[in-house]
This record gives sequence, structure tokens and C-alpha cells, in this order.
Amino acid sequence: MKRIILSTLLVASSGALIGQTSASTPASRSEPAVPVTLGQSVIALTGPWKFHIGDNPRWADPGLDDSGWQPYELMPGDSPLTPDQITRSAELPGWQHYGHPGYTGYAWYRIRLQLPRNLPSLALLMPQDVDDAYEVYVNGSKIGGFGNLKGWQLIYMGQPQIFALPAAALGSGQPVTLALRFWSSRNEAAPAEHNLDGGLRGLPVIGPSSLLRILEQSERQQTWQSQRQTRVDLLVAALYVAVGFISLFLFLFSRGQKEYPWAGISLTGFGAMIVFIVLAALQQTMIPAQLCALATAAAYQLAVFAMPLAAMYLLSVPRPLWRRADYLVAALNLAWVVQNEGLSLGLFPPTASMLRIRAVTEWLAIPLLACLLLAIAVDGVRTIGRRAWLPMTPGMLFAVYCNLYLLYSFGIIKGSFLFLSLISACVPIAVLIIFLMRFTWQQRENVRLADDMRQAREVQQLMIPEKSPRVSWLEIENEYLPAREVGGDFFQIIPVAADDGVLVVAGDVTGHGLQAGMLVAMLVGAIRTESAHTSDPVKILKALNARLYGREHAQATCLVLRIESGGNATLANAGHLPPYLNGRPLEMEGALPLGMMDGAEFSVMRFRLSESDRLVMISDGVVEARNSSRELFGFERTAAISTQSAREIARAAQRFGQSDDITVLTLALTPKLETVTA
Repeated sequence: MKRIILSTLLVASSGALIGQTSASTPASRSEPAVPVTLGQSVIALTGPWKFHIGDNPRWADPGLDDSGWQPYELMPGDSPLTPDQITRSAELPGWQHYGHPGYTGYAWYRIRLQLPRNLPSLALLMPQDVDDAYEVYVNGSKIGGFGNLKGWQLIYMGQPQIFALPAAALGSGQPVTLALRFWSSRNEAAPAEHNLDGGLRGLPVIGPSSLLRILEQSERQQTWQSQRQTRVDLLVAALYVAVGFISLFLFLFSRGQKEYPWAGISLTGFGAMIVFIVLAALQQTMIPAQLCALATAAAYQLAVFAMPLAAMYLLSVPRPLWRRADYLVAALNLAWVVQNEGLSLGLFPPTASMLRIRAVTEWLAIPLLACLLLAIAVDGVRTIGRRAWLPMTPGMLFAVYCNLYLLYSFGIIKGSFLFLSLISACVPIAVLIIFLMRFTWQQRENVRLADDMRQAREVQQLMIPEKSPRVSWLEIENEYLPAREVGGDFFQIIPVAADDGVLVVAGDVTGHGLQAGMLVAMLVGAIRTESAHTSDPVKILKALNARLYGREHAQATCLVLRIESGGNATLANAGHLPPYLNGRPLEMEGALPLGMMDGAEFSVMRFRLSESDRLVMISDGVVEARNSSRELFGFERTAAISTQSAREIARAAQRFGQSDDITVLTLALTPKLETVTA
């Protein structure tokens, strides 16, 4: 229906005359204007216009003598025009084509119209294609604008705009002066094809508001219909962003898989970049072009920086070399983005040399990025073999898309860009499939590891006594607080039946988790085996050292204490913290931990416990406890509480901030009961 109404409009070129007066002084006489008959019709204002570069607020004055201004025809010889010609008159030559090559900044257009008396309403429809922002004046009064020309100029990608003419101008019967103040951004001066930029690039139209609204909607509809690719791009962008957020969400459940966050950042960056480009073209009354350009540049920078990191972790080759190379490529891309946006915002001069520098930076950054991704792919194939081909699928699809896009851009391949969009959409889909497969596999592995940890914990609980054995002449307390499900501390309290003595062994293996738990299980088994043959602390340490030496990542600190029923004690140490006797650490010579050296020697000391003495053995989890300020519990605090019970010492360190396994053993001779006689 809109097309039928549009075809009935009577459209003619404006034959309005412009007052022939001076550009610097108000006109002293009123020049006649060509009468314009407006009923159910619209008028395309092709000219004759008057044009002047520069800026002066007085140039909106209807009495200005503009006889010295440059005559300006938007479409010479094209009159009358059809509705399609009006709505499709896009990318007309700008002022750079009409004698002002390379000029940017402010300029003015003026035209004088003789309108019929007492029109009910009349409006001006400004074209979609303009460079870059403008204000509209009728008889010296501003009636609207597009963009911001005050202070920091804000520009938008063009949209047709309707401005109602003031009633005073319509009812006076006098000639109406229409003035357009334009501003063209500095980057429009860059050497471009045919040098056509600047000012009006489409046809202003005057007529009844209802008819102009039909023209405006038709132009918008034609623009939208001609941008089917844009709608497809929005769908592709949504797909990129959705898969990016899914990748970031998966990282919450698999924090060890660093490919998830980097892939999420890269995909979200590419999706956001497409969205901002589309917004720049379709929603410019809401978002300035400069903001869209900066947001697009930031999204692009994040995307290309995260892409090699995602590939590096996805292919299991997290090498410092690739990380440093990524920093170099990111720096080159940043330099290119800064130059590109600096030119767009007018911060850099749009000279031919500046454009060459930008082109060189671009042609360095993009090939280096491609070479880096290729090198990571080759390294991945060499490292994990055939398993690398599946995670390489998104990268190969992206490479195909980039190469086809270049061939299409240079005109080497003809066809629809929809095929390119389909290939581009396959990239996030491939990433999603791979990540869901990896996540499912990882969850199965997590279940298996959790089951292994549970079994290891059960084994460890059997080996570490929950209660101390009863010894008539010795009071023993113990407290064990593992930092994880499976701890690396161990202790054994073994009565020696031969002479009613007690053997106490305490230690700490390197590492945490399942590996440390298995090492603890081996050591506890070895302690029980050796204690069946000897109660000599040194011999036990030597046997444990022989068990650990030569194994990879198998070291442990250990104390072995033998106490006789009378209080005589022998202590052998292999790199463990010395015990505290009555609040003071025993002074022992240092020694290497177990497993460090074959045939290692260990420090040994002999002493005697009396009934008033209290011996405390602790693991380094007490001393190395840290609070929220990263402050250590330390030796002074440990010494200050070393006369308390094992439970109080362990809980104090835990409350301070446990970061390692905590083990505390306290030993004291049982007081002898004296017989009371009557």
C-alpha cells in the first residue's frame, strides 16, 4: 500500500531562487523567489543552493547577502524526479567534488523558497546520506539537527530526519530562507576514491508531514531490506556472544581448564565487534559513531589477544614462547587500532604518509597473528598427535572464513556474503561442540578422581590413629587437621613391647592431594614394618630414606622419638621442625629431609623427660598458618601456646588461617601416685 501511495505523489525539482546578495553584509533588498505550489506533493530541493565553507552564526540570517557564495546543484539536470529517485539518491557527490578537495570542518548551504500562504503544515525531510552532522535553520532560527556540533562534535551514521517548519514561516507569505550548517569530520579528508565526501550526499525534500513520513519510512524500509546481510550478521554475533558466555560459564566448574575463559573472551569480543558495527549502521540516533568505533576497536583487541591463548591451552602447549609472541602481536594490533581510531576521531592528520603507516602496521599485525596461530597448531599436532585435529577445527574454519572474505573483498570471488556468514557461524558452533565434549569428559574424570580421593582418605584414616594407644606411664594427645581431603602429614605411636618403651614417628611429605596421600600410605607401611625389627630412631630414618630415594617428587621431613618408661629419650630428625620442650624448641643440628640423598646422615640427640616436662611435636602447618593479611602465625606465637593441649594449639592455628596440614602431638610422663599410710 505504501508503494501505491508513494507512486501517486507529484514530485518536482525545486526551482527556487536564492537571493543574490553579499556574503558578509545583510541584504538591503528582497530578491524574488520562485513560487512553489504544494498540495498533495513533495519537492526535492536539488538547487540552486548557495554554498560557503567556514562557520559564522550570522550565515543563518535570512537577510544575509550571499551573492558571493558558490552556486551549488545537488543533481544538475535531473528534474523532475520520481519517488524512487528521491529515496534512492544515495552517495551523491559532496563538497570535495565541487571545488573543495580535502576540506573538512564547517560549511553552510542556503536556499530561498517562496511558499504558499496559510499551509496547515509543512516539513523538511533531510536525507540519510550526509557527512557528517548538521543543523537546520529557517529564517535564522534553529529548528533541529542531527549530531552535536557544540564542543566535541558527535556524529552518527546517516538516517532520514523530518523537521517541522515553524508556523510563522508558513503563514507570512514571505520568502523562506533555509540554511544548513554542516560539519565534516577530519578523517573525511583522507585520500579516497573520487574524493566525494563532505556535506549533503542525498536530497533534502520539502512537503506535507504526512507524505514525508511515508517517504522516510520507505527509505528506512528499503535500507533494511537491502541489509539482509546485516540481519544475518546480528544472528551470527548473537551466536558468538552466546557461546562465549557459555565458555565462561563452563570455567566456573572447571577452573583448571584455561582454554574456557580465553575462548570465551575471544568469542565474546568478536560477537561484540559485529554488534557495534551493526549498531553504528542501524541505531545511530542512540549511539554516536565515535563511541561505536572505540567499542569496536576494544572488542577487536580483546578478541585477537585472547585467540592465541585459547588455542595454546586448547592444544595443550602453554609455552612461554607463544605467550611472548602473543604479546608482540597484540602490541602491533594495538598500534594499528590506535592509528585507525586516531584517524577516525581526527586526532592524527589524514595524510597519505599516515595512511601508509597504518597500512604497514595492519599488514604486519594480521599476518603475524596468522603465523602465530599456525605455529601453535603445528606445536599442538607434534605434542598431542591426532587428538589435536578436533580442537583445531574452529581455527581452520576461521582461517577459511578470513581467506574467503579477502577474496570477496578484492573482487576475486563473486557471490553472496551469506555463504561467508554461514562459515563464520560454524566457528562458535564448533567451539561449543568441542567444549561440551571436553566438559563432559572432564566431569567424568572429576567423578573418578573424587572416588579415588575418597578411597585414599579412607585408607589414610586407617593408617593415622584417631586415638592414641594407652601407655600407663605416658600421657599422649594428638590432633590432626588436614588442609584437604587427603593430607600429607603422618604420625605413628607404636608401643615397644621389649622394654615397655614407646616409639613416636611424625612427618610431612611434599605436596598435597592424592599423590601425597599415596606417599603417606607407603611411609606408614614402612614405619610399621621397620618398627617390628628395630626401635632405633636412626635405623628407622635410614630405612625410610632408602625407600624414598630415587623416586620422583618423593621427599619428606620426619622425626623419630623413642622414650623409655623411665623418661630417657632418643630423638632423630630428618629436616622436621624440632619439638618444643616446656615452651622452648630443642636445639638440634639441621639435617636433610628423607629422599634427598642416598646414605644421608641425620641429627640425633638424647635427653631425659621428668614428670614436670611437656614435649610438643608439631608440623609446619602450625607455623605457616596465614591470616587474611597474609601474615604468618610464626614461631613466636607457636612458642607462646606450646604449653597448651594439642587440640588448643591446632585450633588456634586453624582459626588464624590454615593453609597446610596441621598435626600436633603432646607427650608428658604420668605422675606417679604416692601410697598414703595411716
